[in-house]
Amino acid sequence: MRLLEKIFYERIVKPLLYTSRLGRKSMFGYADSGLNFDHIYKNEAKGYTKFGKFIDKILLNLPASKATRYRKEKIVKILQQELEKNRAVNKKTKIVDLASGPARYLIELMNNSENRKWAEALCLDADRASLQYGKILSAGKPMLYKKVNVLKLGRRYKEFSEKKAWRPNIILVSGLYEYLDDSIVKKSIKDIHNYLDTDGLLFFITQANNPNKKLIENVGITKSGRKWVLFYRKPEILRTWVKEAGYKEMIIELDPWKMYEFCRCRK
Repeated sequence: MRLLEKIFYERIVKPLLYTSRLGRKSMFGYADSGLNFDHIYKNEAKGYTKFGKFIDKILLNLPASKATRYRKEKIVKILQQELEKNRAVNKKTKIVDLASGPARYLIELMNNSENRKWAEALCLDADRASLQYGKILSAGKPMLYKKVNVLKLGRRYKEFSEKKAWRPNIILVSGLYEYLDDSIVKKSIKDIHNYLDTDGLLFFITQANNPNKKLIENVGITKSGRKWVLFYRKPEILRTWVKEAGYKEMIIELDPWKMYEFCRCRK
């Protein structure tokens, strides 16, 4: 059965996906890139042939793609709520987005002229192409893009905030933890607690499952050159890590496809 499955993906599925924008990028090292996710957010089918455009449309309507677009809307909604809460007490919202990609959700948040007066964002990512694209999309908005390895920040979280006198009250991690093993995620959650302002919000999103798991594992290749195999976690383990890191509350919501876990915890 495994041999038949391998033949099916190699000889039938991959040649079809190669003609589509999302399929080809996913097969050649962009499966986990911010640019790929931005293509899903935009939901405009593109292909290298007319047939490829048709295949791209199919991919953009898979359950996982629909859940990803829901994720963007949910991020904007929750950030808007937090921004309004801060504005009510005359406090500016300062957002750090780890592994941000172009951060289209933040750009949409900043499209509101009132939000631009009350919010600032620092977007950190290791992918130069995603950052450059984000800079173009966010022109004129209070958003700064920096190329860094977000897994090697460590003490620099706190050092940066003290040096710049700029401590975030929201840290967003929307597409990172599902690619990392448990020890790295636990450390990141703890590091963020040290960097976050008092009463600040850690808002991270990870995956409980993926309705297209078999497809992405057989086709997708990440920036590191590995197969697109993700870590799926139960809410109970996330609650344990957050509590151990010192946060005082935790809210977890699932999307309608039971794919993404939207996790909010406050320092």
